[in-house]
Amino acid sequence: MSHVRAWSALRGSPLRLLRSRWPWTCLLYTLVSSMVVWISLVFLPLLLTFPAWATVLAAMERRLVVLAGARRIPQGPSRRGLWSPLLWREIGFALAQAVPGLMSLLVLVLAFSAAFTAAATPLLAAAGRPVRITDTLVVTGWLGAAAVTLAGLAALVGLAYGWVLLACAQAALATTLLSPRLEELQTQVVNLARARIAELDRFERERQRIERDLHDGVQRHLGVVSLRLGLLELDLRDALPAGAELESALAGLDAARTEAELALDALRDTVYGLRPRTLVDDGLGAALHELGARLPIAVTVDTGGVARLPAAVESSLYFVASEAVTNALKHAAATRLALRVATAGERLTMTVTDNGRGGAEDGRGTGILGMRERAALLGGELTVDSPAGGPTTIRIEVPVGP
Repeated sequence: MSHVRAWSALRGSPLRLLRSRWPWTCLLYTLVSSMVVWISLVFLPLLLTFPAWATVLAAMERRLVVLAGARRIPQGPSRRGLWSPLLWREIGFALAQAVPGLMSLLVLVLAFSAAFTAAATPLLAAAGRPVRITDTLVVTGWLGAAAVTLAGLAALVGLAYGWVLLACAQAALATTLLSPRLEELQTQVVNLARARIAELDRFERERQRIERDLHDGVQRHLGVVSLRLGLLELDLRDALPAGAELESALAGLDAARTEAELALDALRDTVYGLRPRTLVDDGLGAALHELGARLPIAVTVDTGGVARLPAAVESSLYFVASEAVTNALKHAAATRLALRVATAGERLTMTVTDNGRGGAEDGRGTGILGMRERAALLGGELTVDSPAGGPTTIRIEVPVGP
């Protein structure tokens, strides 16, 4: 029980224990445990519902152990069948918990009796009424009342040791039975990794669909609009005589065609930002060099000859780089920027450093939050070092191994 902090206080001096919070938190723990015993007795005859109750009880117990100073117990695999070892350990705990639960109930009844006796005896003595402790022991007067009160307080201190000990024992039992085993944690990690890969694939498919719809739908229609406006301008020149009316009509058409071309250019930039053609054809390294070449500031790009990566990984890393560059230009007023990519074993690290004003924080906008979400989907980590006055360094490290 060395991992239960209340146990350390229990082995110290009585004054240290009584001055700590453990008697009170353990009292709450044992009170809940004694109440749970009666619920378990109701579900126990109903064999079909008892496993469900055991799971609920285990979920509560994993949180309640902190009242005894133990660490909160991890939940373990969320999916479990009837023959899951974890489920049967939860059922075993629900049955075994009845022992400390019933003992806790007994201790609490005795503690309540001692506290009531210690508090009521002086009041009855002050009213001149005798206090019957047993059939043969009757207390009268202040002296006898004081002795009973002191005895009740001493019993209460001893019982406090009892309920703290019971709380420590139950927390140790819960930690032993309800903690997930190594193989269960490994299975959970594998399931999370599979879910992460599936989420990345789903995101990549959705991105490709949006890119295709924009390219084949809206972009094509805007191109047709611009072309039709040009043809309409030629028709007007042939149909109307030269003069103010023709010039006014042509000016309106020219303005409409300009707006259509601006919308088309903006759409092309959007499609490019989703997944540049260079990224598709030549990979992350070439796309980052192209990104740096398009910027209006001095940029150093060093990709270290990074190899081709899965499409979802390349898209996410490019998104992080593009977002970091955008933040440097838009919010930090940077004039120089360095973008570096390096691989070491099965880990890839990408850093974006600018000489801007710094002060980048997660709470400002959604840019850094979006980058963190991309890093999390890749199973990696993103760190931001941005002191006031700069420089700002955004670093993402992700696994790229098989």
